[in-house]
Amino acid sequence: LKTIDKNEINVVVGFIGYKNRTILINRNKNADCDLCKDKDLGKIFLIKNPIQLKDLYVHSHADQSNQISDIIISDSELEQNFKTNIASTLTNYSNIGINSFGSATSKPALRGFSGDRFLLTKDGREIGDLSQSSIDHIIALDMSEVNSIEVIRGPKALVFGPNTIGGVVNTGLIGDPKVRVDKIYQRYFFGGESYNNGVYGNLGFYIPFYNNQINLFVSEKNNQNETNPLGELYNTESNTINFKVRFTNYNKNGFISYSVENFDMIYGIPPNPDVGHTNGVDILLNKKTEEFSFHRHLSMNLFDHLDIKYGFTEYIHLELINNQNNKDDVFEVFNSGAFHVGLAKNTKNVQIELSSNNSILGLELIKKDFSAYEKYEVPDTDELLSSIYGFQKINFSGFDFLSSFRFGYLQLDPNSDTVDYFYLNPEDVIKKTFQTGSLSFGVIKIINKFQLNSWIMHTMRAPRVEELYSDGPHLGTYAYEIGNPNLEVEKIYGIENSVSFNSTDFYDNAFKLSLTSFYNESPYYYQMAKMGDCPAESDWDPYAGVNHPCAGADFIAWGQGGSSGFGYLYKYNSKSSEAIIKGLEFNLEYQLRMIQIKYDFSLVDGQDKTLGRPLSYMNPTKQILSFDFNREKTNYMLRLSKIHSQNRLGEFERYTPGAILTDFIVSVTFKKHNITFQFNNIFDKKYYNHLSRIKNVVPEPGFNINLNYKIIL
Repeated sequence: LKTIDKNEINVVVGFIGYKNRTILINRNKNADCDLCKDKDLGKIFLIKNPIQLKDLYVHSHADQSNQISDIIISDSELEQNFKTNIASTLTNYSNIGINSFGSATSKPALRGFSGDRFLLTKDGREIGDLSQSSIDHIIALDMSEVNSIEVIRGPKALVFGPNTIGGVVNTGLIGDPKVRVDKIYQRYFFGGESYNNGVYGNLGFYIPFYNNQINLFVSEKNNQNETNPLGELYNTESNTINFKVRFTNYNKNGFISYSVENFDMIYGIPPNPDVGHTNGVDILLNKKTEEFSFHRHLSMNLFDHLDIKYGFTEYIHLELINNQNNKDDVFEVFNSGAFHVGLAKNTKNVQIELSSNNSILGLELIKKDFSAYEKYEVPDTDELLSSIYGFQKINFSGFDFLSSFRFGYLQLDPNSDTVDYFYLNPEDVIKKTFQTGSLSFGVIKIINKFQLNSWIMHTMRAPRVEELYSDGPHLGTYAYEIGNPNLEVEKIYGIENSVSFNSTDFYDNAFKLSLTSFYNESPYYYQMAKMGDCPAESDWDPYAGVNHPCAGADFIAWGQGGSSGFGYLYKYNSKSSEAIIKGLEFNLEYQLRMIQIKYDFSLVDGQDKTLGRPLSYMNPTKQILSFDFNREKTNYMLRLSKIHSQNRLGEFERYTPGAILTDFIVSVTFKKHNITFQFNNIFDKKYYNHLSRIKNVVPEPGFNINLNYKIIL
């Protein structure tokens, strides 16, 4: 202090975890004070101020060769878009649509791809449900435990699975064993939505002791019937309860972890008078999961980490006519036999992986036991899939070269004795094997503020047992499904090219622009397609005593296979065609002081070359303009979305009008708390989702208030 030539000196004392304290020393008033003459300031007391941490977030393989078109959502961005299903959470991003049969069943569609043509994972592992097999099957994922979402494209997508031409949607969860704390970590999350009077909440704890840690998670969600500008959508209630506990033992070289999870859900499929079903369907499901993880740090030339994982998942769901049973326990209903359709799948998964920042090599073995009950005529089937996969990134002459592969061998062993076939020949239901090989190559080049990405991919997908051997009614979709035992491996060839410009001093502000084009072609693209349509039935009253306008049509099941208990059902069969899916994405961001302006434009076009017409269920063109204003602890966002009309119609599809929607979001963060209000569709516009299977009956929800409150201690 003696060396400072000033009469007034501010001494700031700071320490991590405490508030800074400023001490003013005035030499004129305290010329003789000891503080002014000595370096010892005596005892100084500070007030505790714990560090405010955001939700803990761990990437899987996200840091390896990100593509321009990749999407990473976490922290405040996730809070601004959060919905109770992952499809609605992602809908404000380029070329992502929502396949739905009511909100509970919503699933994302990526660049026109749905079902098994993209992969949905939890911390890099398949969820283990049946959501990809049918539109009425929900994704058994509790969004309240999600703290990050990655949409991964390009060569590294094959690390997750072979069916990744549309990309990988990987969710990061709270409770990841890679996150270790030194004191009890608490997370409380509560929320609600107005359009369905929904309420939800969860509690999460990290409890460390010695070299161990216990992570606990419990959540519940209750929704009533959905509302829309035309009124209430009957039989769309849902209830979800999820419980998970994980024990982890840490050592200096890694950890060993074990977890168990129990996921229970009851939800309704709304009635569809368009096909003569006025009651709706109730679905009860349960998913039990056990996971074991071994992680070890290595000192090798190519690899830094060894991961060994084992998972076991038991999944069951039952479908029954609405109000047929008032029991909520899926196992009690199963034992009573009071249901129309039952599906079960047990999955065992073993994975061994060596990895580093630039290299990955892995082996995976998956065994699935599929069972069907009552009137869902699919044979009990054992599946065994073995795979080897790898990823490599090499830098040469300023270019990053990426490559990946995944080779698989699948055995399907159906038990045809469990099914009474109506349309299929039992002699065609035999043991099958499929060999698959998926490859991808890419290059990344950065030139000053520009980045260029390009990659090609060839994927192969073996058919599911339902696509091969179905022959019966599927109550939840109001369909009679007929498989094709002669299906071969589906092949898709894809290419993506991207360019981006990123500057932090563009006229003294941050500016980012990107343009991405993609093209995919399949010589053998198959789907469960409707075999015919009867447009005149929309004006038919099933209670008027008048015959159906298409009575006797061979594309409708009039009581075959036990479907008489459900009324009549349209027939769907597995068929293949030559297809092309291509599109464009344009993204712009401009930071003007405290305001961030973002604009996204995306389109996708699918062509069925076999039929000479557009492919069904392609996302309509979409434009989104948002203004994000951030001031101190409060963030305001105004978002305008223009959903274009869809007149590029596939077989039996109907035109969908466009809409302009307006959202307003307010987020406030203070100390350990965060509150986010979303005001969606604030002008209560009536709009229709082209990918909704009930768009001819009801529009999408109107004005909605979504409230989320999070506390971290």
